[in-house]
Amino acid sequence: MNMRKNLLLSAASMLPLALALVACGGGTDNLPPPPPPPPPAPVIASVAPAPSASAAPAPAAAPPAPPITLTQGEASPEPPAPTPVVKILAPTKEQVIPAASAGDLAVKVDIKNWKIAPGDAHVHLILDGKPYKPLFDPKAPVKLSDLTGGDALAEGQHILIAFPSRANHESVKSPNALSLVEFWVGKKGEKVQDPAKPLLVYSRPKGEYKGDMANHVIIDFQLVNDKLAADKDHVHIAVTGPGIDGEKAADATSFGPPFYLDNLQDGSYSVKLELLGADGKVLPGPWNSNSRTFSVAR
Repeated sequence: MNMRKNLLLSAASMLPLALALVACGGGTDNLPPPPPPPPPAPVIASVAPAPSASAAPAPAAAPPAPPITLTQGEASPEPPAPTPVVKILAPTKEQVIPAASAGDLAVKVDIKNWKIAPGDAHVHLILDGKPYKPLFDPKAPVKLSDLTGGDALAEGQHILIAFPSRANHESVKSPNALSLVEFWVGKKGEKVQDPAKPLLVYSRPKGEYKGDMANHVIIDFQLVNDKLAADKDHVHIAVTGPGIDGEKAADATSFGPPFYLDNLQDGSYSVKLELLGADGKVLPGPWNSNSRTFSVAR
């Protein structure tokens, strides 16, 4: 009974809504259109944030390396009187040394007015134009075989030269500073080099240059039986190596002042020294054209 009453009441309550729908045409034909969908969100381009004032600036590009230069320097002052004198005592002039024992012959040098010490002033010993051996102690034993660069002493003529050098390897060029001895191994024969004629003695550069040593590399030589002048005999210097386009070249027209290489880069360099006449040709003799290499490792 109660259920039937509830159903009748529910139907009665729905009647006004049904009549309203019939009066409006019914269904959903006249309902207002739904609102349009919201427009899509605008696309915002990704923009890098502006650098803050505290951001570190980008590192500046490294400046180009300064150009390598080859220039003539100032000669060091001559030592005060009495000036240094070096004399080779053994081997003796024109001595003939048996080939079997030549390498064992002890080289003896008398040094006056020139104090030598390890790491300081010294004497350069040069045999047949090969790289020098420094002498820091006149009592230290030196054999001819120590001066050959590992080569055997060939039979025939040989020339030994000694001269004082400063701590920076600039040679002393005052009169009587240099000593020269011609000797023979095995027996006398043809003279490859006449010690009475012009002779160029290569001294520096030599070996490896590290750290500050590479900042100012000296080019130095000795000269025997000759004078240099413009448009006459002169020493031509040519340097090749890293940072040099082609070669660096210069002419020494006076004997005394050394030359210097500056701003060298790491690597191997070649130096060629030639004693030329006024005609630009190398003067005769195996000492008068000499090429050496040295290296820089900062």
